[in-house]
Amino acid sequence: MEIIEPIIKPVIEPKKMWLRRLGLWTTGISSYYIFTWIYDYLIISALLLYFGVLKGACIAMIASMLVDFFTLKFYDWLKKDWLALETIKEFNDKKGFIGRLFRFVHNKGSVLTVFSLSLFLNAFVVTTYMRNGAYKYNGLTKRDWVIFIASSSVGNGYWILVFAGGITLIKEIMMSIF
Repeated sequence: MEIIEPIIKPVIEPKKMWLRRLGLWTTGISSYYIFTWIYDYLIISALLLYFGVLKGACIAMIASMLVDFFTLKFYDWLKKDWLALETIKEFNDKKGFIGRLFRFVHNKGSVLTVFSLSLFLNAFVVTTYMRNGAYKYNGLTKRDWVIFIASSSVGNGYWILVFAGGITLIKEIMMSIF
């Protein structure tokens, strides 16, 4: 057994590492998805219904920025890649087409990337992805703050318009029926 162990260990250890990462990503992504779904669809809708579009939108934007900021602080404190964002950022170091594509998206296409990602992801995810360097967990630079505020504004603005439009449409349908 002692003779075989040095041969098998280099093969098994990387697989164990990837299985641990996969477990962390599955748990992290699932938990985060559930949390953001509840916030996006239940809490924002409730705020807009209860306080009205303008006041509810202001409360929702402030709450969203606070939640994203504290999630970012927690992410940096934990120093674990539970959303696979740091692993994705490692593709910047790759050679060939994939590396060039990721470098373009991450560096040169920042404004377009931030805007596009902000329509589908929240400010925490966008800011974490757009931060320079992988596995640094080093807080927010001035550039990161700009990305965070821009992403939060674009994302919240988009979702508030979608929800406000949906709520208004449902109210109009209900009023025409009853």
